[in-house]
Amino acid sequence: MVAGVPLTRERQAGGDCSNASYRHLSPGSPQSMPIPSPVRLFTYKQTHDTGFAPNPFHGYCTLATCKPQIRLHKRVGDWIAGFTSQSLNKDGVGYERLIYLMHVAEKLPFEIYHTDPRFAAKIPDQDSKRCVETIGDNIYGIRDGTVFQIPNRDHDISALPKDTSGKFALIATEFAYFGSEPIVIPEEVRPRIPVSQAGHGIQTKDPVRARAFVDFVLARGKGVHARPKSWLTGDTTWRGIME
Repeated sequence: MVAGVPLTRERQAGGDCSNASYRHLSPGSPQSMPIPSPVRLFTYKQTHDTGFAPNPFHGYCTLATCKPQIRLHKRVGDWIAGFTSQSLNKDGVGYERLIYLMHVAEKLPFEIYHTDPRFAAKIPDQDSKRCVETIGDNIYGIRDGTVFQIPNRDHDISALPKDTSGKFALIATEFAYFGSEPIVIPEEVRPRIPVSQAGHGIQTKDPVRARAFVDFVLARGKGVHARPKSWLTGDTTWRGIME
């Protein structure tokens, strides 16, 4: 140890005390001060924005359908960002805007997601006149050992094999969704964005840039900022208002 400066022991993620690392504490520095972990940020381009994937409603931003490789391989703590595309918004390469950003807090098998009461409101109700209730992404469950699909307006039964190959639903309570009003990201904080569709997404490996991007987006405010691009005109249920 440095004379007069104590050492504090920090447990590595997933490790025990034998794998702990050490750092010097400056005199008077709080020993409980957290050290920000590196940001793992993955981006991809969206071809649809209906409020289905992602589904940013009812207090949670969830990705439970589409993007099976992202749902299968990304982990709790990761940040996932969806950007516009030529086919969705006529935004060319280099001009993509941000549709949403989510911080993965949970990763649940789709059959557990389906029965979790927190996400019951995300089971679509095709008879409802409120868009937010018809667009739910909680459409897969298991009954008597067989996967079933809830009737919904976005995916028919032909989508079941691909959707369920992702195995998991990604869940975030910390998110920002801009939908039909995607935001421009300044060049100085702009992350890596794939040129075309990327099943796994593409990682921004520069931790400083990744952190700066996340901070920039969250400074705009968390939650749902605008309706999805494809949405019934005049329906304001995306705001969470009961009508």
